Amino acid sequence: MRRPCEPCRSTPLTLGRFGPLGRFLFLASLVLGISFGLLLGLGGARPAHAGDPSDADLPIAPGGPSAADEEEPAAPPEEEGTPQFFDEDIPTGSRSVVYVFDRSASMTLPVQPFVGEDGRMVLNGTRMDLARAELKRSIASLPDDWTFNIIIYSECIAQWRSDRQPATPQNKAAAFTYIDATQPWGWTNTGGAVARGLADSENLAIVLLSDGVPNFLDCAQTYVGDFDQHRQLIRTSNRQRATIDCFGIGLDPLAREFMQSVAAENNGKFREVQ
Repeated sequence: MRRPCEPCRSTPLTLGRFGPLGRFLFLASLVLGISFGLLLGLGGARPAHAGDPSDADLPIAPGGPSAADEEEPAAPPEEEGTPQFFDEDIPTGSRSVVYVFDRSASMTLPVQPFVGEDGRMVLNGTRMDLARAELKRSIASLPDDWTFNIIIYSECIAQWRSDRQPATPQNKAAAFTYIDATQPWGWTNTGGAVARGLADSENLAIVLLSDGVPNFLDCAQTYVGDFDQHRQLIRTSNRQRATIDCFGIGLDPLAREFMQSVAAENNGKFREVQ
């Protein structure tokens, strides 16, 4: 009988068990395996180079992109509205205006219903009521960097202040009090009143409101000027080439022609209100 083989025992793997060719093949496979493993390990990560910003993993501020990236450009400041008189723009060249306001006795005549300065309809108003309301509305619209003055006239001429005043709330309120206290009387010295307004040579905007034909050229009622004399007085007084915008209430044909000619000769607009 054959003897049963003894239980196999593990024998350590040594290069001595292989021949020269076997040892060569074993070492070659070992080197190739290590090299392949290294390539697999390094292929998943690539070092960032300081000179290549596209490879750098830049930090992001908390909350996403910076506020500077998302901030919209600021909108340009809104310009303040241009002051108006009966919906006509007042020239802005000098940031100032002188209102020349007829207070003659005919300003007591009635007008059609109109919107007062408080936004309510005035049903039984006079020419003076309409003029007061629009004058106050216009002054209220003046920006605070403007200056203004008021001249009222019949045959005599009065001035609210000796020179233009800043359009502050306090000055506007004082002007409203002055306007409300003005009562109609007398004749119509339009040429003299506009010439008084033009004496302020730094102001380049005159707003003229009248309801009738010009007559007396002096407060003593000793001299009645014709249309051409009133127009000439205004032209020669306008050395600064101010714009004179003319507004008429209840004008007859002769008064309309006069106001239109004053506007045309002084680079202004004419508008008949009622």
